[in-house]
Amino acid sequence: MKILLVMSPMFRHDTHYITDKESEIPIGLCYIGAVLEKAGHKVKILDGQISPDIYKEISDSLLNNNWDAVGISATTPASPNAGRLISLVKKVKPNTPVILGGVHATVTGQKVLEEMPLVDIAVFNEGEITMMELIEFLGGKRKLESIEGIAFRKGKDIIQTNQRKFIKDLDSLPFPAYHLLDILKYTPPPGLFFRTPTIAIGTSRGCVYQCNYCADRVLWQSRCRMHSAEYVLREMELLVKKFGIREIRFLDDTFTLNRERVVKICEELLKKNLDVLWRCASRADRVDLELLKLMKKSGCCSISFGIESGSEEILKKMNRTVTLEQIRQAVKWSKTAKIETKGFFLLNYPGDTIETTEKTIALSRELNLDFAGFNLIVPFKGTQVREEIKKNYKIEPKYWDNPLTPMGNQIYFYQDGLPVDYLKKAYQRAMFGFYLKPKMLLKALKNIHKLTVFKSYIKGFFRLFKIRVLD
Repeated sequence: MKILLVMSPMFRHDTHYITDKESEIPIGLCYIGAVLEKAGHKVKILDGQISPDIYKEISDSLLNNNWDAVGISATTPASPNAGRLISLVKKVKPNTPVILGGVHATVTGQKVLEEMPLVDIAVFNEGEITMMELIEFLGGKRKLESIEGIAFRKGKDIIQTNQRKFIKDLDSLPFPAYHLLDILKYTPPPGLFFRTPTIAIGTSRGCVYQCNYCADRVLWQSRCRMHSAEYVLREMELLVKKFGIREIRFLDDTFTLNRERVVKICEELLKKNLDVLWRCASRADRVDLELLKLMKKSGCCSISFGIESGSEEILKKMNRTVTLEQIRQAVKWSKTAKIETKGFFLLNYPGDTIETTEKTIALSRELNLDFAGFNLIVPFKGTQVREEIKKNYKIEPKYWDNPLTPMGNQIYFYQDGLPVDYLKKAYQRAMFGFYLKPKMLLKALKNIHKLTVFKSYIKGFFRLFKIRVLD
């Protein structure tokens, strides 16, 4: 059978440090495409994130092909565009089944079929096995009611089947179908790479920690499953030798969660002598100096830490279970290992005050990080912090539950101890105060060793002056 897979575009405002001009490959669709191809089906992926006109691309593809099904993946900020894409499919080819998956469908549940009346079937959580079975249904080989992890229409009713269990052995999946995309069209954010071509991949799914603001708890139920070191190494080798990739970013929430696996990956990379740099994210309490030195030796060029706050009190409210001392030590070790170090911080968390915000800004400068990212808290659906905000604070109706809200920096709710005018100025002061120091500018100049990196830094520098909190 022939299946068209589409990634719905997400609108990001240019006041944020990541805009529509930067994107990552739709890794979920690549896994689904690989599974379907392995079963003998024909698959095409259209990515609205990088397409100059995704609506024309889909229309042309529908007119020139007889697709047996169209699968669309969408996050919540991308759901309005997904709705338009679905309407287009039904207008051009009314009888083509439309299957909606991704984060938005998963967090919304069966109500997504009420929200999007033209969707035929919604898929929740992991889509690889579910999509395989849905194609079997379309081919007359399976009953729809027997497929777990979906919702569908039956007359005027909406039926939701039992929840599908997570895939136990991720190594049972084929490598993502990278060949279905033009990898060179994907551009990383300014200053966040040393080499091109670069690609972001996942070697695990989920996170065992239970931070109150994280949507991963909703998606993965506080569990983490990992590809083996052998699988990861084979995939890296494929990307380097077949696609010419020179830098890899691991998307894992905590790449260093399993120390033994990281050590094995690093040691084998040294043996294989792959010419590739890599970067990852970790928690401050999941690294040590010995491990970081080995990571650096094997090609690790950058590590990111979710630092979030400079207040122990706020860290406890977030359920971070990490201390400021552990954060300081992890950054110090990373510097000793000569790995570029990035930190991410959250502002306007429930309970934040002027005092705790100033502590966060002060910590971002104290740590001697190479990069810092500042975000206002986004109350994702299903998170504990969202329920706390709804119960105890005045929300901003312009942004709350508004899918047209661009991904950027909005104040979703108001706190008595954190005046809006102060928060706006504090956000810009945090960004400018970090990046416009002479020390940071000199450090950036030292990293400019190629034209592509130079252009990226210049782009990031000018974008810095656009970054602000939206009214």
